[in-house]
Amino acid sequence: MKKSSKGVLIEGAEGNIELRYHTVSDDEQAVKLVVLSHPHPLYGGTMNNKVVTTMERAFHALGYVTIAYNFRGVGKSEGEYDHGHGEQEDLMAVVDWARQQFNVEHLTLAGFSFGSYVSLKAQSKIEVQALCTVAPPVGLYDFADIDPVKIPWVLIQGGQDEVVEAKGIVDWAISLEHSPDIYWRANAGHFFHGELIWLKQNILLIFKE
Repeated sequence: MKKSSKGVLIEGAEGNIELRYHTVSDDEQAVKLVVLSHPHPLYGGTMNNKVVTTMERAFHALGYVTIAYNFRGVGKSEGEYDHGHGEQEDLMAVVDWARQQFNVEHLTLAGFSFGSYVSLKAQSKIEVQALCTVAPPVGLYDFADIDPVKIPWVLIQGGQDEVVEAKGIVDWAISLEHSPDIYWRANAGHFFHGELIWLKQNILLIFKE
């Protein structure tokens, strides 16, 4: 696989799925891969969201192959919004495609807001080694039926979140049998306006070997 940055369409359950990938290697060596899921499709969420692209750049700087994609009904991805159910199929289709393209030795699922929910719901259905969730929408979706997370898991949360209740997210996280490592930014809102540099720097530190 040659070093490249490219947008492609792949086949999903409801038609094409639009994705963007960045490679880091000029050969067939084993790679670390991160698949990034974006915020809510009905409220302007796309793979070009600034939090998603900030995470994408951070992981790429760490040597990961990165894939960001659009859920069904967004951009060039076909189909319609499916309340987080069909979106898990989209994520799994992207992972399946990636494993056909790359020699993946380590997979991280990363998501922002709604993308965090989809990643958490799908993690038990995919062989995945790590999770990175930013501002998961606890209270807006049913997190009670998420399968236990038994892999390394990072949760990044802003204390001034105007979309979801920040304390509720932390209370939920620490109540779990397998709690995530929580990184808190007191002055950050849901979209990390003015805090994207902090977000990138923290991902660089957290996921550095």
